[in-house]
Amino acid sequence: MTLLILAVALVVILIGAEVFTNALEHLGERLKISEGVTGSIFAAVGTALPETMVPVVAILSTVGSQQLREEVGVGAILGAPLMLSTLSLFLMAVFAAHKRGWTDALHPERGGLKRDLRWFLLAFTLSTLAIFVPHEWPTIRGVIGIVLVLIYFVYILQTVRASARLVADGHGTEADEPLFLVRLLKVFGLREGMVVVLLQLALGLAMIIGGAHGFVHGIESLSEILGISACCHC
Repeated sequence: MTLLILAVALVVILIGAEVFTNALEHLGERLKISEGVTGSIFAAVGTALPETMVPVVAILSTVGSQQLREEVGVGAILGAPLMLSTLSLFLMAVFAAHKRGWTDALHPERGGLKRDLRWFLLAFTLSTLAIFVPHEWPTIRGVIGIVLVLIYFVYILQTVRASARLVADGHGTEADEPLFLVRLLKVFGLREGMVVVLLQLALGLAMIIGGAHGFVHGIESLSEILGISACCHC
């Protein structure tokens, strides 16, 4: 039963992320913003929601002991980057090669790529330094956390400012697929509009949060059955 809960929760999270990201693409197209804003900010938020919501739900949940909830949260936080840098990159390469071929070259927009890498390396360096700051120095750790948040806001401002020029150069956001909610409820005469886009965004977010709650519950139950730390599962 526990494995079934985990499987169902994972499917719900994946479907929710797909629904959320699809709505974000249409939101970016309607707002006439660049691919950089949609991809680096909107879509990044959507695709990062599953691994972000799992630790948040785990820590704020009232199910299980506090130690167990913290172990699930820490495991999810530490495990997500490892999975993204290994398995996820491998899967991306396989799917990209299948669509583009193994010899085709990537041609990214250089301005956006440099901006993304520059701010990422700065934030990643600060995050790495935070690992070596003792817990007895909460002020320094808090300052690093605040600086990381400020870095992200500055990055967002720079990305948004560059949006108009990129759209004029032909890098405007274009949704690859129709809005899922419109396609699903086409028989009822539902038409695409900003309200429907926002409704699908809310639906995708609700599915991600609900799936994360079920996933955390399954991890806690499985750790008790196996008699190991919940941190090891995430």
